[in-house]
Amino acid sequence: MNTASFRTLIRSRAVAGPSHARSFASSSRIYAASKGKQAKGGKKEVDTESMAIQDAAAVLRAIEIASPSSAYEITITTKFTRGQAVPRGKISLPKDARAKAETVLVFASGKSLAAAKDAGAHYVGGEELIPEILESKIQPTKVICTPTLLPIVQQKLGRFLGPKGLMPAEKRGTVTMSVGPAVKQAQGTMNWKSDRYGVIRAPVARINWTADDVVTNVKAFVSAVKQGTSSDGADAAIGKKKPSSILQVFLSSRQGPGIRLLDAM
Repeated sequence: MNTASFRTLIRSRAVAGPSHARSFASSSRIYAASKGKQAKGGKKEVDTESMAIQDAAAVLRAIEIASPSSAYEITITTKFTRGQAVPRGKISLPKDARAKAETVLVFASGKSLAAAKDAGAHYVGGEELIPEILESKIQPTKVICTPTLLPIVQQKLGRFLGPKGLMPAEKRGTVTMSVGPAVKQAQGTMNWKSDRYGVIRAPVARINWTADDVVTNVKAFVSAVKQGTSSDGADAAIGKKKPSSILQVFLSSRQGPGIRLLDAM
């Protein structure tokens, strides 16, 4: 979208009332400023003005009027120097922001099989599922397994699931007898990880959500990153250095600029 088109869109929204007019007039300055600065990775970032989450979401929603189901993306920059651990973690957002839900497959039997079905797993069974996985008739995005069935899964699917990052592992919580909670976690949990510069990017909400839902998800994500990059955790206890703070938080969209958030931290 060029600057002229954006300003035309802003004027068309001004009829909504004085508060909207002020927000969208402000956004034209942000858009113009964003044309001049480029962050690593190509994402435009605005450092001339900050906005509350709700106002930033409204600006980006106006830009994405033709794509109401597209995503808001959060970008978080952290303090990061050589020798520090790469920030990473998992989070279950209050409302799932992913475009596609996880497809959960569970290898289980007996009571565990029933528990997996009750928890909402898409595919549940034993060795009979293996040929369908190998032929790609079933394409799971998360695989959970009980300890009793793990040896056969490792033997027949290790080379198939391993390279895809789908092989069940105890340290990830995907080899367990408590399949019900594991399925619930798999359905709602997303992983986050920074790049080598300490920058974290992830979809955090959808354009067609309410403002309250966007605010809630943004704050939950920032809180999770803050906890994951804290130097007060177990890594600090063993002397392993970790990034200690969040420097900036931006909200952006597919076509919109990155807007620095005033109230995210």
